[in-house]
Amino acid sequence: MTQDSRTFFCWGVSHHTAPIEYREKISPDTAQVDSIYELLNAEEWINELTVLSTCNRLEIYGAGYETHSHKIASTISKIIEIDHGELNEKSGLLVDHEAMQHLFSVTAGLDSQIVGEVEITGQVKQAFLTAGKQRTVGKMLNKAFQKSFQTTKWIRSNTNIGKGQINVATVAVDLALKVFGNLKSCNTLVIGAGDIAEKTIAALKSRGANNFAISNRTFEKAKALAESMGGIALPFESLDSFLAKADVVICSTASKDFILTEPRMNHFLKKRAIRPLCLLDLALPRDIDPGIDRFPNVFLYNLDDLADIAETNLQARKEELGKCHAYIEKKIQHILYGNTSNHSQERESRGIQPT
Repeated sequence: MTQDSRTFFCWGVSHHTAPIEYREKISPDTAQVDSIYELLNAEEWINELTVLSTCNRLEIYGAGYETHSHKIASTISKIIEIDHGELNEKSGLLVDHEAMQHLFSVTAGLDSQIVGEVEITGQVKQAFLTAGKQRTVGKMLNKAFQKSFQTTKWIRSNTNIGKGQINVATVAVDLALKVFGNLKSCNTLVIGAGDIAEKTIAALKSRGANNFAISNRTFEKAKALAESMGGIALPFESLDSFLAKADVVICSTASKDFILTEPRMNHFLKKRAIRPLCLLDLALPRDIDPGIDRFPNVFLYNLDDLADIAETNLQARKEELGKCHAYIEKKIQHILYGNTSNHSQERESRGIQPT
């Protein structure tokens, strides 16, 4: 990249600038992601392009001789049908050095809500592969992403930033453990049968839970997960029969609508007396109606809540974060300026640009 006059940039919205209520509005489906690639790739000023969409962020990594944040926001707002002005306000643009730092930090899990989580690395790799299939990856993005993967591997092998298998599933289950003291006698319902559900069940079992049911719109998936992890498979249409006796409910589906609505839960909560209910919503868009939180003896937590809880454990990893960022900076100096690290002091990165 030393002699490449193009700008490496990252436009995006993340948990740093937008709450979960807004992030779920800008979570594109597969068809919308395809449209983002099609329309942005048609822009003459964009030469390379990768779209990263997760629960925490919607980001566009690219290379071009110009950068137009407002044009990206305008295109995306039209595709996912949201207000352009608000998206422009909540989004930001990083360029060159800071954009590179951001990519490396995101890939390594350093910029995640739960610092040190490992799922994001796979999500970045998948986004990069998708961009390759879209034929929007060239020399600049290929080098940047490949180096970010190599750097992440070093960080995972040489620091303790991910010690303890930190992820959304383990934080969620530990929270349920704090609510009930122990999970051995709790009836747990897992709604969803994807990767998060599997990790959640593994965390449940490691913390003593042995009474859990798995439900999914596709019963075969719930059955397969139940057979591999233990527990029972529950037809989606039979959810109500288990909700009445559940102590912990964990949701992680891809539904665009609430699975657990306020009227539906009100019916069961009247029968529970003072018995507590822990609801853990690990989905984006959310699976559980936030209005349920107003009911007595209900403990409802979403992804942002879990991140706040995980923050209390971050202090123990501050030293590891320093090591990670120092190594990232070393790799970026080599990528951008060759072997002369002093060049970094001569060049001032442009940082966040106004949108």
